[in-house]
Amino acid sequence: MLGITELPHVVRRNLVRELIYSVSAGLLSGLALLSQLVVVRSLSGNATHVTVIVAAMPACSLLQPLWAAWARRIRLQQMVVISGILRSIPFLALSWVSHAWAFTALMVLYYFLSTPVNLAVSALYKYTYPDTHRGRIMGLLRLVQNSVTVPAMLIAAGLMDIQADLYAIIYPISGVIGIIGLFFYQRLEIPGDRPEDRALYSELPTPRNIVEVLRRDDLFRLFQATIFLTGAGFLMSRSIWIYLLDRTFALSQVHMTLLVQVLPVLLGALTAPWWGALIDRTSPVAGRVVFAWMGIFAYFALFLSFWQKWLMLAWAGAILRGIVLGASEVAQTTGNLYFALRRERAALYESISSVFQGTRGLVMPLLGLALFQWIGVYIFLVPTLLNLWSLYVAWRLWRLEEPLRNHIKGAAPLAHCETNWQNTSPGISGSHRDSEV
Repeated sequence: MLGITELPHVVRRNLVRELIYSVSAGLLSGLALLSQLVVVRSLSGNATHVTVIVAAMPACSLLQPLWAAWARRIRLQQMVVISGILRSIPFLALSWVSHAWAFTALMVLYYFLSTPVNLAVSALYKYTYPDTHRGRIMGLLRLVQNSVTVPAMLIAAGLMDIQADLYAIIYPISGVIGIIGLFFYQRLEIPGDRPEDRALYSELPTPRNIVEVLRRDDLFRLFQATIFLTGAGFLMSRSIWIYLLDRTFALSQVHMTLLVQVLPVLLGALTAPWWGALIDRTSPVAGRVVFAWMGIFAYFALFLSFWQKWLMLAWAGAILRGIVLGASEVAQTTGNLYFALRRERAALYESISSVFQGTRGLVMPLLGLALFQWIGVYIFLVPTLLNLWSLYVAWRLWRLEEPLRNHIKGAAPLAHCETNWQNTSPGISGSHRDSEV
């Protein structure tokens, strides 16, 4: 299914090295997620500390245009190594931390230092892996990373249940492992990773230029709209989902962790390679269509579960969300790269996507809480409707991007959709850009 043996030897060697890096990245990711519990259980933190940590990731995502500008001066691979080493420092420093606010501050610093890594790793997929296999490769990378994230959370949580202050050992060891993973990443052989080309062929990611890119690139704008709608529904309802599971069904913490975190991550990881194969055969827009379609049923099942107090439907909603989580993760990054066309513009498009992600993360949870106070369990009908809206936009986009899809698959020229992308960078003609697809 993956077709890895069809790839050149250098690409396969890169994939092996990046898979090893993904193991270390999955470990760091799992412990970063677990920090929301650690600050309460091991350091006697409160809801304020948890809220700050939860808000840190979306807030830091708003800085991605800054790192995209940095990518015009530095190789993306070098950015990963430098930022990766720096983001391990907060984990190493936790050996000497015993207060909740110090722990919280270091986790915020971790998320801040991680944002250049997230941008550069995603953008480099456009350089390292061919369009024909990128979805499958990303699905495999997500499978490996998420397969490490879940055991890391569970094992670390179990150890800290035995002895609360073991975080001071677990996090520094993980920081060291993260640095070891960078050794393999810096050995990737990446052609064309030249900052001068990004400066020449991609706009500086200023607010005005970001707005201009969205204004000109109709397809990318619609693609981001599909992500924004489904993401808004998820963020509006997630904290309410956790609260109602406890209030309605009085589940244990282990039961809730399995239902809310472990099950979706595991299902997303296991299905990611399959979704990647589907996206390679069609386009990332197909992943958005399926995600929105299944999301309608997932959120409606959650609504019925709390309305009728049927726990089985809460599990059904979580399973549906988990199955399509792999589609969401793979489709979002491959989609940003797909519509960027030129690899030099990958960092710009990734940064624009992250701005929307950060905005959602800061606004939608508060909006969801306000709506819950007003309409109660009917809050779950809001993401149901937002997914329906996203499905309509994604289906419309599927039809509009057909010329680009056929061109990439080698079935047709790009003449009929050239107006959406030509002149998206000073001095670049549509035909010049098309040659880089």
